[in-house]
Amino acid sequence: MTDKLRIFTGSITMYAITMAVSLTAAWQHVIRPAISGGVGPLELTLQTGVIFLVVFVVFTTIMVRFAGVARLFLSFFLIVALIAGAQFILSAWMPWPYDIIVAVAVALLLWALPRVAVHDAAIVLGIGGLAAVLGLSMTPLVACVLLASLSVYDILSVYRTRHMVVLAGRMLQSGAVFGFLVPARLSDFFMRRDDAIHTRSVMMLGSGDIGLPLVLATSAVSQSIGAAVMVAGASLIGISVMHWLFVHQERPAPMAALPPIAVSAILGYLLAILLGV
Repeated sequence: MTDKLRIFTGSITMYAITMAVSLTAAWQHVIRPAISGGVGPLELTLQTGVIFLVVFVVFTTIMVRFAGVARLFLSFFLIVALIAGAQFILSAWMPWPYDIIVAVAVALLLWALPRVAVHDAAIVLGIGGLAAVLGLSMTPLVACVLLASLSVYDILSVYRTRHMVVLAGRMLQSGAVFGFLVPARLSDFFMRRDDAIHTRSVMMLGSGDIGLPLVLATSAVSQSIGAAVMVAGASLIGISVMHWLFVHQERPAPMAALPPIAVSAILGYLLAILLGV
């Protein structure tokens, strides 16, 4: 098996595991919605949407323009995201406060043992949990609009302004990567995370490529678990196509991956509606 095929296989496997974990936890929260503490579905309004947009723009601007503070900001964001996402996943099966204790333990383990395998396992919980929180906080229609809007933003930020490319570079430099690290060889999963990044022994997979279509999939859970699975399956097809194209470029270059993935996810949801799933 070639290195490109190994990376492709590893990428799809990680995405599939994240989808399964996120959808299972979201379903658990739907059938057993009582949460005594910790992170839960949000009260999303137009006002909170505007606040989120402002915070996102300010955060992105700081990360791109001020390299000195990027490491601190990104490290802080990674820790908060991992704990919040992991806590939501774990709370589907663990009572409060054991879920938050284990979530904090996951973050501490990543700090104490920064290996590629530990990083990827923590990211599964972080991305899966945050996607489920957002998905359960909105309707599938709102999630479709969100995906479409962010797809346009992805195209502009990668090919026009290129600030997303700069932000990805900041993440790699800081070591605070909120995304998967996929090595070509199984033994490289046991490398130190920083060594793997600096020696380019791994390919970084952005969290948005899996997290955003998962928002649509988990938003459909309260409507139908069949629809949610169909959206996840369609998203996985879109992700497979994009990553196959990415790893088979003659000259590696940044790609706006979200648009085709978003189209696949939305088409999956429309197909679920037509089939009455």
